[in-house]
Amino acid sequence: MKKRNAFTLAEVLITLGIIGIVAAMTMPTLITDARKKSTATKVKKFYNIMNNAVQFSIAKNGDVKNWMGEAQDYTYEENVQFVKDYFLPYIKYRKYEKCSDTNKAVCVYLIPDGMFVFKYDLNGGDIAYFIDGKYLLDEERTTHNYFGFQFNKRNGDNEDGTPIERDFNRKTSVEPYTFNWDGTYENLKTHPRYGCNKYSTQAKSFCTKLLQMNNWEITDDYPW
Repeated sequence: MKKRNAFTLAEVLITLGIIGIVAAMTMPTLITDARKKSTATKVKKFYNIMNNAVQFSIAKNGDVKNWMGEAQDYTYEENVQFVKDYFLPYIKYRKYEKCSDTNKAVCVYLIPDGMFVFKYDLNGGDIAYFIDGKYLLDEERTTHNYFGFQFNKRNGDNEDGTPIERDFNRKTSVEPYTFNWDGTYENLKTHPRYGCNKYSTQAKSFCTKLLQMNNWEITDDYPW
């Protein structure tokens, strides 16, 4: 009779154990990488959706510079009317509502997922995109779930309160949030208030611009 070669039960169990250990070591990294890619893809998609809407709206409503009139703080009703006139006819959405009792902003829930917040004040339009479709307070916002944009917004103030003369981003399009940005890549990461780092004091709003400058990819210097 010919002798058959086969694995023993012990060898099979050892092999399965090694595979399990390798999987346990690599799966978290694979999951994180997949989540990063999904997040960056959603942010880029939102950017394209909003700017496509702006272009369609321009064709009907004329130059963006004529949409907003004099700088002022809009009421909730005025913010609603603005998005109804200039954005909502050109995007797919489920509903809109007031974001909170203490906030003048309007929340718009997109189809199939995600939502954005619009508010216009003395500096121009602020847009916050939440990929999970839930409005979050400042202390709940992270580099995973919140991404700041702006619309026809001036660039910020000098230390003495006068407007910054440099004109980087006052465009007739929806762009990543860069209020008070000095125009350098490094400042996107180190700005004490808006910088894309774990120490900044206001929701890390420059992270969206950092994403854009890296071709909408979450790179190693992104504080995930």
